[in-house]
Amino acid sequence: MSYKALNWASEIKLRWPEKIALMMLANRADPKSNLCFPSISKLAEDCGMSQAQARKAVVNLEKLGLVKREKQIKSYGQSSNIFILAVGATPTPIECPPTPIECHKRLPLNRSTNILRFRARG
Repeated sequence: MSYKALNWASEIKLRWPEKIALMMLANRADPKSNLCFPSISKLAEDCGMSQAQARKAVVNLEKLGLVKREKQIKSYGQSSNIFILAVGATPTPIECPPTPIECHKRLPLNRSTNILRFRARG
């Protein structure tokens, strides 16, 4: 367990699935190298979520630049992935669709006249 990685992960503002996944990866990280290699099923079990949710959380963490995933292939096939935590990094912003409030602010300023016209027609 890496206290530095856990402290870093706890200070980053994320949505809950990504936050829990990052905390669980930080909990398993080696203090010197920031590497860990839990399977997706083990990560999902640790986080209390489904495997699909855990996969999606890891993908989002990769998009944010907080985690790098490398495949680990053995002679018998693929083993669990190696996760490299970017301890000290801050998440890169992802373009999000506008919130309903932002969309509402884009409406014309004379909304009352539009409402009156609509009511007059109906």
